[in-house]
Amino acid sequence: MIDFTDIDKNLPNGENMGGITQKVYFGYHADVATFPPKPVAPATLETAAALTGDLTMKAGKRMFEMYLTDDTGEFKIDPVGEVDGKSFVSHLTLFHPGLQKKIIGFMNAAKNENLVFIVVDSNDNKFLMGDALRPAVYAGSPDGGGTGKTTASRAGMSAEFTYKTANIYLYEGNI
Repeated sequence: MIDFTDIDKNLPNGENMGGITQKVYFGYHADVATFPPKPVAPATLETAAALTGDLTMKAGKRMFEMYLTDDTGEFKIDPVGEVDGKSFVSHLTLFHPGLQKKIIGFMNAAKNENLVFIVVDSNDNKFLMGDALRPAVYAGSPDGGGTGKTTASRAGMSAEFTYKTANIYLYEGNI
């Protein structure tokens, strides 16, 4: 059983900026060699919230970086389930500007694949979407994609990826 403790206001230097950074990291779930272990019998609230260790990729494989337009990305955590069956679904939404071959090719490759993502928020917290049992998957395009109607419109591609997990953890490893 975890020892409860007081949870005070804890905003280092008064900082608590919303949003995520302008890049996310992604890779194929099948290319992961090892996932960081989940806490086993954590004694404190803080140890119950952290994945310690690195996500490692198989030989010759790596994580890749994707740029997203500022203020278009969001990492959201939703509780799901009935009483005595609670878990979480995390959502990553993003918008990549332009309709170049790379983003179109990524969408074609990712739409039915099992993926992993590392999302970094504006406070430098990292979240890993994917574990040994479950990947992150493409859920749709919440803002669509395309050229827009007018020359003042923003052309590009939006995407949403989801990951189902029993618990929420901060990822403290390397990218």
